[in-house]
Amino acid sequence: MDKKLTIFTPTYNRAHTLPALYQSLSAQDSHDFHWLVIDDGSSDNTDELIRQWKEEKKIEITYIYQENSGKTRAHNRAVQLCQTPLFVCVDSDDILASPTAVSDSLNFWNDHAALAERSDVSGMVSYKKMVNGTNAEFPDGMELSTLAGLYAAGFKGEANLLFKTEVLRHYLFPEIEGEKFVTEDYVHNQLDQTYQLLLFPYTFQLCEYRSDGFTWNAWDVLFKNPKGYRMYYNQLVELGKGARRYNMQMYIACSLLAGDGKTFSECSSKGLLLLLFPLGIWQYFKLRRRKW
Repeated sequence: MDKKLTIFTPTYNRAHTLPALYQSLSAQDSHDFHWLVIDDGSSDNTDELIRQWKEEKKIEITYIYQENSGKTRAHNRAVQLCQTPLFVCVDSDDILASPTAVSDSLNFWNDHAALAERSDVSGMVSYKKMVNGTNAEFPDGMELSTLAGLYAAGFKGEANLLFKTEVLRHYLFPEIEGEKFVTEDYVHNQLDQTYQLLLFPYTFQLCEYRSDGFTWNAWDVLFKNPKGYRMYYNQLVELGKGARRYNMQMYIACSLLAGDGKTFSECSSKGLLLLLFPLGIWQYFKLRRRKW
C-alpha cells in the first residue's frame, strides 16, 4: 500500500450517519488515504452500505466486521492492521471539514518535515470543530506541545489527532476482560510523557454530539467499565494531574463499582488511599445516586 494516511472509523449501528462521512471522504481532492472501517457488531445495514461503496471504487476501503467488543479493541486492531505511516481516527458520526482536509494536512506535515520527523514527535494536532460551533484557536507562537500542555496554555477546543503509526503501536489501549471501553485520555497521558505534537491550526473534521454517543452517556459508560476508569484515575494520581484528592476518591469509587477486591493492590499511592478511603466510599454512593 502506497498511501500516506489511514483514516480509521470505528462504527456500531451507525448506517444512518456513515453516508455523510463517506461523501466527505470521496469528495477529497487527494486520495492519498485508505479508509479502514471496523464494524463492532452492527445489526443494521452497515455491511451493505460499505459493500456498495467499495463497488463504486471512489476511494480505497477496507471493511472488517467483529463481534461487539468495544471501541478500544477496534482501535487496537486498526493500529495493528494499519499499513500507512500516518493514522487518524474519524468517528462514524463525524465528517471531514472540507474537500482539501487530507491534502492540506499532508502538505503541512511534509512542509514541516524537520519537526514532524523528530523522534520526540508522535504526530500532529489540529482542530475538531463542533457543527455550528465556534472554533477555539491554539495559543500564538506554539509549534510543538504535548496535548496536556496545549490545554494548559489556554486551548479550549476539541482536538483532532493524527499520529505516526509506528508510535501508536507501542501505545495500545489496555484490553480488560468483561469491559469494552478505556478513555482515550489514558493513552494520551502516556504519550505526553515522551512525545510532543506538531500544531496545525486548521479544522480537519466536524463533529456533533449525539444522544447515543459516548459523550452524552459518559456516566453510563463509567458504570459499565469501572476497571478501565479505575486504571485511568490511578494514572492521574500517579502523574499528579488534576485534583489529586478527587482523583483518588474516584479511584476508590470505581474500585468499589468493580467489586473485584483490588482496590489496594492496584493503587499507586497507598498512603493517600488509606487517608481518603472514607471520602472514596462517599463518592461511590454519590455515583450510585447519580445512576439510580
